[in-house]
Amino acid sequence: MTEECQECGKEFDTERGLNIHKAQKHKEEEEKETSSSEEAGVMNNIVLTPEKFGGLTFLTGLFLGMLLGGVFLGGMGSGQADVGLPGGEQDGNPDGGVVELASAEYPYGDLEAGAGSGQRHYDNITFNLTGEPYIGSPDAEVKMVSYEDFECPFCSEYNQNAYPQIVENFVQSGQVQYFYSNLPLRIHPWAEPSAIASECALNQDAEAFWTFKKGFFDNQEALGNAYNSGNFDESMYRWAEQTGLNVEQFRTCYDNEEELSEVNQDKREASDNGAQATPSIFVNGELVQGAQPYTRFETAINDALQ
Repeated sequence: MTEECQECGKEFDTERGLNIHKAQKHKEEEEKETSSSEEAGVMNNIVLTPEKFGGLTFLTGLFLGMLLGGVFLGGMGSGQADVGLPGGEQDGNPDGGVVELASAEYPYGDLEAGAGSGQRHYDNITFNLTGEPYIGSPDAEVKMVSYEDFECPFCSEYNQNAYPQIVENFVQSGQVQYFYSNLPLRIHPWAEPSAIASECALNQDAEAFWTFKKGFFDNQEALGNAYNSGNFDESMYRWAEQTGLNVEQFRTCYDNEEELSEVNQDKREASDNGAQATPSIFVNGELVQGAQPYTRFETAINDALQ
């Protein structure tokens, strides 16, 4: 059964997709109309569960283990790990205070953002894209699905290096539609809360999801310290405020873990599709695992475009 937008007649497979469309597209139209009226001289009235505290010694041990071993086991008891090359140094937020977004703007300008629908099948792999956040044209020939953990250092490495080039060279050109799926590993204490926060942001505004995503990878160390000091939840509330979300609606969603079932569904699908590590990125069903150099993804995408 499809859901139809009463304002523009566009149809969606899910109510979530319809709600995001109305909150984003028609809100933008209303803002443009308001701006035009003001220029003409018409004045308008303007009208988590409790945080879990992790030991600093525990996190230090994890970091040293990452440097020495290169691979962390974790996830859902299926051997999942985060793999790749360790990321660079970040600001540490040593006092563990509330972390704010350096920029609350949507990172990708006019690039389309939304929530997907339907399924994609590649041999023995199936992606359920219903409700999954995406950037890029739905008409793109190549679909990329990335399973990531916001606390994973190798995911941060990927997002600082190969990923921006993928967006610039293939998503912006309309050749790739890029989807994100949450795969928080058990070994990372704030991975699941951040995944829930991202889904709660997506419920209100697809562009806000991608702003949150960038914020997580830009501020991993700072957020870890905020988590240890009890300021992680407050950081999420602040991000919701900065990105213009309804803060009370966001708090209710986040505090009650209303999107935990969505996160768990992503984890099950990752396991079913053989994603044994983070990041795991599929290019039309071909798995590229770990923080690989951009050229590895470029080759996979060009092969899929042939």
